[in-house]
Amino acid sequence: MSNDTEICIRMARVDDAPAIAGIYVDSWRETYAGILPVNALVRMSKTEQARSWRRLIDLANLRNPVFVASDIKSNLYGFASAGPSRDSALNFDAEIYTLYVSPGFTGQGIGTALMTAVFRLLSKAPQRGMIIWALADNPSRFFYESMGGRIVAERMHPVWGQSYREIAYGWDEIELPFTSGSSRSTFQPGNLG
Repeated sequence: MSNDTEICIRMARVDDAPAIAGIYVDSWRETYAGILPVNALVRMSKTEQARSWRRLIDLANLRNPVFVASDIKSNLYGFASAGPSRDSALNFDAEIYTLYVSPGFTGQGIGTALMTAVFRLLSKAPQRGMIIWALADNPSRFFYESMGGRIVAERMHPVWGQSYREIAYGWDEIELPFTSGSSRSTFQPGNLG
């Protein structure tokens, strides 16, 4: 029997909400420790997040998708959501709202596969580019640069009563060189911390 685990990207189902909530909260706690207030990170509730994600998934469609990276047993390793840009002042029609990979599974190609799925789906409609916002102090934001995103805007964004600098990465075309190949990846569980 192989030690490889095949991960595929699929549309989220309502029963994925608890796992998505777990990835979301765990990612925030790991990524934003030392950046956002620790007491607020500790108070984040996976139960509340699961309720919110159930509603979002229930409303998801081809224009507002939620994707998950899943193995054959429905274990989730990451997720992404997208839709129309929420900032009409910028010249981008689409936006990636969330993109998170479970702590311990970053750097394995899951984020790339999730972005590829979003770009593939949203490229089917005529749109002027894609953006994603990230906190400036988030070390993971450089992933977007590695995926060809360029800095197109900055703003101050309120989080838990304080303002933090955010950076928008943009792609003028919703068609990227990294979209070739399949949306399946194989991982070595022994190599995943």
